[in-house]
Amino acid sequence: MIWTTVMKGGALVSFVQGAIALVDKMFSEEIAPHRIYSSVEAAELLGLERIQVLDLVSTGALKAKKVGDNYRILGSNIVEYMNR
Repeated sequence: MIWTTVMKGGALVSFVQGAIALVDKMFSEEIAPHRIYSSVEAAELLGLERIQVLDLVSTGALKAKKVGDNYRILGSNIVEYMNR
C-alpha cells in the first residue's frame, strides 16, 4: 500500500516537472531577428490567429515577403511591429 502511494507521488512529481518545463518553453520564446518565420509561427509569437497576421501583412502593418502561396516574415519585422 505504501508503494502505491509512493509511485503515485512520483508520477505526480514527474507530471508537474513536465508541465513546468512546457510553460517555461512557451513563455520564454524569444524572437530571433534574423530568422525567417511562417505566418503560422508569426501568429503564435504575436498571440493572433493566422488570418489576423495575413490582414496585417495585406495592410502593410507587418512587412512580409510572399514565397509561392505562403508569406515569410523576418523576425526583426515582427519585433518592429510589436514595438509600435
